[in-house]
Amino acid sequence: GGGGGGGDTVWTRCWGGRCLCPDRRRCFLLMRRCCSDNVAALGSLGRRQVRLCIALMAINHFTVIGMAELFPLFASAPTGLRMQPQQIGAALTPLAVALCVWPFVFVRLERRHGPVATLRIGQLAFAMVNATMPLLVLLRDSPLLWVGLVAVGLCRGIGGNSSFPSLAILLNSMLDQHLGAMNGFAASVGSLVRAIAPVACGSLFSAASSISESPEVAQGLPFYLLVALLLCGLGMTAGLSRPGQPGSEQGAAPASAARAVRT
Repeated sequence: GGGGGGGDTVWTRCWGGRCLCPDRRRCFLLMRRCCSDNVAALGSLGRRQVRLCIALMAINHFTVIGMAELFPLFASAPTGLRMQPQQIGAALTPLAVALCVWPFVFVRLERRHGPVATLRIGQLAFAMVNATMPLLVLLRDSPLLWVGLVAVGLCRGIGGNSSFPSLAILLNSMLDQHLGAMNGFAASVGSLVRAIAPVACGSLFSAASSISESPEVAQGLPFYLLVALLLCGLGMTAGLSRPGQPGSEQGAAPASAARAVRT
């Protein structure tokens, strides 16, 4: 056959690393073009701001999954908050409320201040949560503990609903082609980090809790690790530009790419 159908026929005859079709030159050209397209799809990684966005996404994924792993461990630990399962569930209610309500606030904030500012708001909220969490052990026997837990839950919801949409807007505004490939690559990086975070944070918490001298102090180490990561991320945002500003490395990227993410 001719046209695209013939190319597909030749391509399907190549299997297991062996070319079984009679037109080997044509088959080789098809394979080379396919490889070239795959390389070109990741060519946007040559842009510094694209790499910064993907690195910040990795930091956010590690932080979110790390907090999800550490909170129930810390809340139920004998050297932690000593909470019962039903109390831990109640403590997560403010997080659910923030996840439902904050997106409406985020839309107005992002349109007024830009995605870089809302990204920083999210990372600051995460940093405050992780810096405050180990200190809640001081309120373990006080009614004020629930005030702290409500504040922590709300800040977690604000952080997640501010940072991830902001990074998606920034990344897509920097791309003029191969948006699907780059977003897929960023999602793959995020999935890898989300697989590592529970093991890293859970192991560190377990090791810190086994310290007999002062486990209450030592088990705060995983939270402070997340704070350090978030502070690094905040520093990295200095290299990002608001879409449409000079130096944003957008090139010919259409502004509609950023608007498409908002809708």
